[in-house]
Formats: sequence, structure tokens, C-alpha cells
Amino acid sequence: MQQRDESDSPGMDDTTTNKRTKLCAYVLPNYTSSINLMQFVEVEPLNSLIKPSPRSGHRALATESDFWIWGGYHPSIDNEEPSMFNQLWRFNFALQRWTLETTTVNGPDLTVASHAMCVYRNIALVFGGTGYPFGHNVSRELYMLDLKLRRWKQCTLLDQKPEPVYGASMIIKGDYLYVLCGTNAWRYNSDVYEIHLPTMKCKKIGNTFDESEEFFDGNGRYRQEAYLYEDKIFLFGGGSSIATPFSLEDLPMFDLTTHTWSFIHTNPDPFHNFPTPRKFHSIFPFRDNQIIMFGGANYDHNMRRHGPVSGNLWVFDFSKLEWSMLPSLSMVKPTYFHAAAMNKRGEIWSHGGVVHEPTGDDDEERITTLYKMHSRVLKLSELCWNHFLNCLSDRTCLVTQPKLMSQLNIPMQFIDRVH
Repeated sequence: MQQRDESDSPGMDDTTTNKRTKLCAYVLPNYTSSINLMQFVEVEPLNSLIKPSPRSGHRALATESDFWIWGGYHPSIDNEEPSMFNQLWRFNFALQRWTLETTTVNGPDLTVASHAMCVYRNIALVFGGTGYPFGHNVSRELYMLDLKLRRWKQCTLLDQKPEPVYGASMIIKGDYLYVLCGTNAWRYNSDVYEIHLPTMKCKKIGNTFDESEEFFDGNGRYRQEAYLYEDKIFLFGGGSSIATPFSLEDLPMFDLTTHTWSFIHTNPDPFHNFPTPRKFHSIFPFRDNQIIMFGGANYDHNMRRHGPVSGNLWVFDFSKLEWSMLPSLSMVKPTYFHAAAMNKRGEIWSHGGVVHEPTGDDDEERITTLYKMHSRVLKLSELCWNHFLNCLSDRTCLVTQPKLMSQLNIPMQFIDRVH
């Protein structure tokens, strides 16, 4: 997928030119180039001094205007205490800047690692999670964060409340939230809970299944990825008590109609076999009947440590039950324990996580880099919006001169993205 923009700007009369100059919106030379839209690229914030600290274990979601991250962890440095970040950061796509948001009312401040997070009607839902030391403080609470008001609310779940876990997955279908899998550090489960969000009534609809892989001692998994396809929830990867992640050859599937688990055998890529088993990875919708997968970690039993899988991007086709590797595409750096989300434009954004650098015995490093990749070609209106933003010499004029976009007849749906 490639998109080429021409650098020549259309002609304007003197009146228009003078007006745009006064509004600090003139064309910059050579600001566009031919790029592969499906390739991950690093996105530098316009103010490089304001950005989150390096972290892992945080979670993300994306709205039409912003990329949000909550929580995270950084290990100790020079015998200092490890950092647990009870922070809400927002990256505005239009302004290309990070903002550390102030929230009101108490949120899940003590369990800010490996929680589950998703968006429902401009509300961030946060469930579970753990603090440091991991597993000593584990949550079973569901919180709502109003993204407009920046206000937390702890939900009161009725009837069958989920067990305390971290590393769970959440799926939204209509007004129902499905919470599944996770661990409390000693027991791993694959239970499924259904929560009716308008009433907060919760019931357990699925029990932990017997894993098909013989070398796993016990059942259940955590930090897997879950995806809803035709009223069936598929699990991809994840880990258990023995650290080795699960294979991607046989996928667990929970049927929301029959409330039963089963296994689906998949077909390998004819040239590249199956993806490496992994956890701490990401999956997102791709084309019709497909998802795209990247990142994650495997476990090296000889070194007794986790390490990133290759940076290759993989596609799974539900209609064929087949894996395909995209050989010409890869992550900039193989990463795991990152936070990623997709917005309505089809852009996949990924922040932070763990990378391995050849710098010595301890080559594990946490980063705060932000990456972006397109999963599909943008609509013409979105391309025009991008072109407009790239024509600005200083994007802060959209904030300092609030009437600018209305004077230029920018549609309200785009004006609302700038804040």
C-alpha cells in the first residue's frame, strides 16, 4: 500500500495567500514523500521534551482523535524502587503531542500493570491488573474512565464477580463485556465472564478448559490476545506457570452461543510454517476475515529469560484458518510488553515495551518510542486532512487561533479532533 503526495501546492490569489500567512498556515517545501503505508514508522512528538517515561506492562486504546495509555512499569535503577506509573497519557494525532492528563476520583492506582483495557462509547474500561511485587496485589475491579471529563468511576458488579487476575482479555460486543483468562500469580484460568454494561449484571458463562499441549502443567493462560469472529472468541498465544508461551497451531475458541470451549487446528504458511509461540504481543483487524499480529516474547530455557520474537508481521485468515507471514514488512525493533491500539482510520499505534539491545550482559531495555502503521488505505477526506495538517508551519496555531479551522471551512468532525 503506497500513497504518493505531490509537493506542488495549488495556485491561490493574493487575498487567500495573505489570509493564510496571517493565520500561520503556509505550505512547507518538500514535506511529503513516497512511503510504504503498511510499514511501521517512528512518530516523533513535536515537543520531544514532553512524553511518557520508558515503560512496559501498560495498556492502550485509541479514539478518533487520540491515543491513550494507562499505567506501566519500569524496573529499579541503581537500587532505587521500581517505578509503577499511575498515569494517563494522551497523544493527539493532529497536534502530534503528548499530554499528561489529570484525572479526578480514585482510579485503579495500585494495579497498573498487565490490566485489561478497552473502549466503550468514549469510556475507557479497565479491569484487573497487578502492582509490584507482581502478584502480591491483584485486582478484580472494573473501572470506567470518562475520557471527556477525565473522571474515574469504580463499577459495582452484581451477581458472579470475576476472580482477582492480571493478564486478562476483554471483548466488547454491543452492550456486553466479556472478561476471560488471567492469573493471580499462582492459579491460571480460562474462565469467561459476561457483563451487561447498562446494568452491571455479571455471570460466569465459561470454565477453564484442559489445554491440548501435554508439556503444560495445569490449565489456563494469561497475556494472550483475544479476538471476536462470528460470535466466537479466539485466543492467540499467552503464557502459563512454566513461562513457555502457547503454540499458535491450535487455537482455543469459545462459542458465545453454546458457552463451550473447543480447539481449532490452523494451517501453516506454506513457506514459513507457523508463527513462533508468543505472549505480550498484539493483534488487530486487517482485511475481511483476517487479523494481523506482531510483537511478543518467547522464553529461552537455556538462558532462563524472555526474549523478543522476530519483528515479522503475520496475518491469520479465519475463512481459511491459515497463517501467512508478510515477508517485506516488519517492526522497526522487535518489541514485547508494549501497548498498542487501532483507531477508526485503520492506523495501528504502538508505544513503549521491552527491546533487547546488544549493550552488555543486561541487554533488556524499556523504551518510550511511538510507532504507527496503516492497515488500509485512508479515505480521501482523511488524506485531505493529513495534507492540511502538513501544510501548517506550526500546528499549535490550531489551538492558539481556535477560529482558524472554521474560517477555512474545515468540517466539524475534524475540528473536534484538535484539543
